[in-house]
Amino acid sequence: MRTRELLFGTCVASLVSFAALAIPATAEAATSNAFAGLTRISGTVERVDGREFLIRGPGGTTATYELAPSTRITTSRHGELSDLAPGKFVGCTAVEGRDDKLHATECHIFPQSMRGVGEGHNPVGPPNTTMTNGNIATMTNGEVRTAKGTAEGTVLHVTYKGGAQTIEVSPQTHITVIEQSNASLLKPGVKVMGASRHAPDGTDVVEMLAVQP
Repeated sequence: MRTRELLFGTCVASLVSFAALAIPATAEAATSNAFAGLTRISGTVERVDGREFLIRGPGGTTATYELAPSTRITTSRHGELSDLAPGKFVGCTAVEGRDDKLHATECHIFPQSMRGVGEGHNPVGPPNTTMTNGNIATMTNGEVRTAKGTAEGTVLHVTYKGGAQTIEVSPQTHITVIEQSNASLLKPGVKVMGASRHAPDGTDVVEMLAVQP
């Protein structure tokens, strides 16, 4: 399961994160009021007409959605260890090893506009797997443990309201940088994932959308 999917769960029940999205029960319970009425959407854009666009989803079904001035649109790119820095807000999926340390399998770096999304530390998916969304307070470069031994990596001290976690990030950790974007990315052929709300006039208005160029 990709963290991008876990993140969408954390953002819509935690985003898009969407991107992805398997919704952890703890995150869903914590955010059910804030995200009540939202419907998850995903597929490939078929047509764009002003602020309206049509997507083809799984199984070939199609649906039309509308962007609002407040719609949050993001995109993402592959990141590197060098993209991590104190002060950045991140979401890290990690596995607790036999050494009782958290070893990150994936880390998402959020834009400033998403600071606070899904904040906290919760169990997700497989046994001994957690997701931590919080601020990088400090980081220390050096050797960290990997599945193949040790390698040069970094140790993150991630803080969030009510707690903190120490997470080891290695060269094997998949790092994604999520960036704030706009509707100019919305073109036929691009893949999208997000959440919409059914308006009283019958239109489905998108509240958050992750675009894969």
